[in-house]
Amino acid sequence: RRPDQPSKQSGAEGRERPQTARRHPAPGLVGKMATIGGSLSTAGDMGREQREQRVIERRRRLEEERKLRVFNAKQRTIGVDKQALEQQKIEGAAMRELEARRDAAFADRMLVTEQRVQLMERDVQRARKDATMSVQAYREQMQQKHMRKEWDLNDPLTLLKERPARDGDYDPLCGPSSLQKFGGEDLDYGNRTRKQQQQQAQWVVDQMAEKQAQIDNELELDRLYAERQGEIDERRAAMEEAEFESRATMNLAVRDYNQALTDAKREREAQRRTEDAVDAVEEIKYQLNSQLLAEDHVGDVSDDPNRPLKYAFKGMNPAQVRAIRNEQMRQAAERQAQRMKDKEEEEGWDLVQEAVRRNLIAGEREVFRRKQELARQTAEEQKRQADEARLRKEVLYKQVYAGAIDESFFLQFGTTSR
Repeated sequence: RRPDQPSKQSGAEGRERPQTARRHPAPGLVGKMATIGGSLSTAGDMGREQREQRVIERRRRLEEERKLRVFNAKQRTIGVDKQALEQQKIEGAAMRELEARRDAAFADRMLVTEQRVQLMERDVQRARKDATMSVQAYREQMQQKHMRKEWDLNDPLTLLKERPARDGDYDPLCGPSSLQKFGGEDLDYGNRTRKQQQQQAQWVVDQMAEKQAQIDNELELDRLYAERQGEIDERRAAMEEAEFESRATMNLAVRDYNQALTDAKREREAQRRTEDAVDAVEEIKYQLNSQLLAEDHVGDVSDDPNRPLKYAFKGMNPAQVRAIRNEQMRQAAERQAQRMKDKEEEEGWDLVQEAVRRNLIAGEREVFRRKQELARQTAEEQKRQADEARLRKEVLYKQVYAGAIDESFFLQFGTTSR
């Protein structure tokens, strides 16, 4: 028998006081749920609370069924109820199987999420490794020692490459005592000046090419990083959307279940009202057509005054009528108390549902606030990284790679005889 089906009872008491298996809210549950609006319940907490609630409801339902069996003399059995025990075993096995399937589903979901995160981290590490390898390759190819402009000052073979002490009769290193070169003569001035200009021009071209290659490399690295960041954002948005859809599906299922409970309860109340109306009509017909309304009491009493003759009984005395009237009033009072109790239970469940709704709204607001905070922190971090990159570029282009030539560079020539 399901919890939403009413118990079957016979007699006037069963029609007047139908027993139904109801779920009673635990003491203090309404206040507790109404005061946790600021906290955020996780999926694990909600699942544990639901399991505990189902266990409590099952125990209450079994207790109500046991009361019906014990207090009903027509249905009470002596000894162990084997059928009830078998039903309990079946329900326990079904509940354990449902919990195992739910736990397996959550474990699979967590495993898929972990695999996705590992793939994303692996892609980021691969991109960083490729960028580092490209920078190192550029350094090995385009930034070797012999390509530097100050290599002539650090060349270990400088002495081997220098001119000998005497290079022909017109060697400029020969002093006045050699009588081969006199003061004021400079036959190689034009060629030397032209070669210096060509060398300076070539240096400028090489520096411009190196700077342009470096700028292109940095732009390519920025583009790759932006693409990877965009892919990460898209994956994150897809995961958040999937989570939102699953939560919406769960809310719809809860709403449908509550609606089904409400419809079942409405049908039970309508059936009870119909049965009460039918009983009232039958009672009126019986009172109208019964011979009990006759006032002739002659011949309706046997030798025992407490045992009237059935075939000659015509009515009751005023004391018996008053006793029946008192019993009817007591039953009416009990029905009124039961209605008030049912009304209080309905109001309690309304408060519970309202507390759940407020708790869900507060949780959604907290998640939205955390997402906004995470987006703000991400924007600030990206802005800080952009500022640091801009400062590094300014230092490199304005200080490290400036390469300005002033008068001190030209004063180095003609200062030694070597």
